Amino acid sequence: MKTETTNSRRLDVVGNDRKSDQEIFNSVLKRWQQRFGYWSIFAAVPAMVISQVQSARTGEAKPEAASVAGRTLRPTERLKTSYSNRALLKRQSQFRLPHQKDELAPLVGLDDCPGRAIPGGNYPAASPYLGSGDTTGANDTVSSFYMYSWGYQTRSAVGPDHVYSFILTDLGPNPQIQVSRTSGTYEPVIYVLEGGFPEACPAGTGKDVYNGLKPGETGPSGTATIKTQFERFLPLNVPLYLIVDSDRNDASGFGPYTLRMQDVTIAPTVSPNQIDETQFFVRQHYRDFLNREADPEGLAFWMNEITSCGGNEQCIEVKRINDSGSFFLSIEFQETGYLAYRTYLAAFGKLPNSPVPVTFSEFIPDTQAIARDVMVRQTGWEQVLENNKRAFFLAFVQRPRFTSVFTPAMSAREFVDKLNANAGNPMPEPERDQLISDLSGGRRSRAEVLRAIAENPKLAQAEFNRAFVLMQYFGYLRRNPNDAPDGNFVGYDFWLDKLNSFNGDFNRAEMVKAFLSSAEYRRRFGP
Repeated sequence: MKTETTNSRRLDVVGNDRKSDQEIFNSVLKRWQQRFGYWSIFAAVPAMVISQVQSARTGEAKPEAASVAGRTLRPTERLKTSYSNRALLKRQSQFRLPHQKDELAPLVGLDDCPGRAIPGGNYPAASPYLGSGDTTGANDTVSSFYMYSWGYQTRSAVGPDHVYSFILTDLGPNPQIQVSRTSGTYEPVIYVLEGGFPEACPAGTGKDVYNGLKPGETGPSGTATIKTQFERFLPLNVPLYLIVDSDRNDASGFGPYTLRMQDVTIAPTVSPNQIDETQFFVRQHYRDFLNREADPEGLAFWMNEITSCGGNEQCIEVKRINDSGSFFLSIEFQETGYLAYRTYLAAFGKLPNSPVPVTFSEFIPDTQAIARDVMVRQTGWEQVLENNKRAFFLAFVQRPRFTSVFTPAMSAREFVDKLNANAGNPMPEPERDQLISDLSGGRRSRAEVLRAIAENPKLAQAEFNRAFVLMQYFGYLRRNPNDAPDGNFVGYDFWLDKLNSFNGDFNRAEMVKAFLSSAEYRRRFGP
């Protein structure tokens, strides 16, 4: 596909047992605001409500956008249409996928977009699609819409409604969508809005509303019908949303109904991708960046950052990106994965013909070794981390690759100077001289000298952006930047240049956003 830290002994320990998740978040936020004063890790995005807007077009007036309660015009990520949980977009914490069946109670009903997906198939008049529902107690997803009846006019739709999603691929000789009431009072209004991924659902972006009809306007009383051969044809191969609604908000504005569709061919339902589900999204980031399962408090905190958006899709997109980027910025990753990166750089410099110092296959086991049993905020985590670091550096300097470069006969001065040069000379001369003196006098071991250079704050600052970009490939794509399908470092160089041009601001560079939305990343978890 395209800064500064301190070492563990000098860091403020954020997240000890006396601090809440919110305090931890605020502390991390403050540190990063100090680093990049013009941006914050989490931007506050106000909720937006779609208003009705009249637009003009050549030859005729264009209908206003449907008024959709609590929705934005902002494109969102592809939240799938295969599951029909109540208030799906309003309460993301209840978005339920198959792998969650033991974790969240199932919800019923057709409230809110995308509602129920109509199964794909051919539905001739002799074998139509049949469905049923009851809008009693449902949400008021769309409060008004525009229809053509001797000119465009507003149709009130203030009652509770149900939403169905589908894609037409073909129409037969007499295509119809019909809703019949099964109570003596409910008079349904039905209409179709054109939507589309990644647009909001319903789109509400000034596109035509197709055939909003009320009982008595076609067919017998109590039946609402869209006959596409008499009205304008419904478009093919674009997402559509059928709303079963009412223009009343009283006892006569809701009730049971039967849905019938004939002479239509509907595309197969799009399978959901589990990375779009909030809980799975957060859990996977713990696995990919911290090499462990999420702890309950951390999981709840980062999920809440997303679910607090409710149905504000722009907010959801921003919070997912910021949640994701924050895993690299976290103390836990900086003291484990980023330390492994700096260790390889100090020991061996950049790989031949490469802008990076470590491969994915080298990075993962060493990061896991440093991070073993480390869980920030768990009692004693600092000592566990310290023990892991000592063991890691002691083993590292005994590896054949290291001893072949830093032979036992090498002097203390040569040893320190070579490590320092590989790392880009971050050590000031007094510190460099002290390391040489300590190593030659036996006050420090080779492992301790390597660690001192790898943990040097100037090195951490200098390599921050390069490591950030490399972790996009390691964390999201689980490969080296020059592995297939890239085959070279062009993508890595592109994102590094872009991140540098925005002074490390991954939001403005849109780096995290690009990797999260990439087909390669999404294919790890679903279609």
